[in-house]
Amino acid sequence: MGLTYTVKKSKTTRLGYRIIGIIFLLLGIAGLILVWKISSMRFLVISVAIVAAFYGIYLLKASLRQQAYDITYEFTEEHIKLKLHNKEVLLPYTEVKGVQWIEPSPDVDYFMIQIRTGKQQYVLHFSNKRAYGERIFAYLMERVPEL
Repeated sequence: MGLTYTVKKSKTTRLGYRIIGIIFLLLGIAGLILVWKISSMRFLVISVAIVAAFYGIYLLKASLRQQAYDITYEFTEEHIKLKLHNKEVLLPYTEVKGVQWIEPSPDVDYFMIQIRTGKQQYVLHFSNKRAYGERIFAYLMERVPEL
């Protein structure tokens, strides 16, 4: 028995991150160029420019990470197969370091299942799909070695 679930991510969110990241990066570069023109408050302008540039780089990196794209999870007997936007990854259950059920509010039919590996963390969002989410969580708990 295998289960499949797809976590959809918004293309406009990725695009927004990239646009804002480029704006911050350009502001940072413009601030560093501005330092040559204005001699007063040089340290403050350089500090703000560097912070803006690094924040822009951070946003650009965040828009390119694996979790920013749609991920299809196929839960099989031996492993979890992740279908990413450009490749497929097999994640054996022995590499899973933690599985957690997260329910922000009991009043709302929304919860998440968090799967942690070494440095990666995958979050499956469920809205109005409690029964299916509980099946996936039980399936994971049967196969993941003792945590």
